[in-house]
Amino acid sequence: MCPNCILNQVGISPGLYVAFGVCAIFFVVGIAAMWWAFRNGEFEDMEEVKYEMMTDGEAIPASQGQSS
Repeated sequence: MCPNCILNQVGISPGLYVAFGVCAIFFVVGIAAMWWAFRNGEFEDMEEVKYEMMTDGEAIPASQGQSS
């Protein structure tokens, strides 16, 4: 609020109530998402995830590699 509004004792416009309400909803959803992630172990092994993209699934034996 601007100092002039405070001096004139003008109330908060209804749009600010909506904006604060939306921010409060996003805050609660974010806290709930973090709580869910911690409870389900999403942050247990953060180092292994970066190596998972390097695996192709099945290992190819060296004898079946590229033929020259």
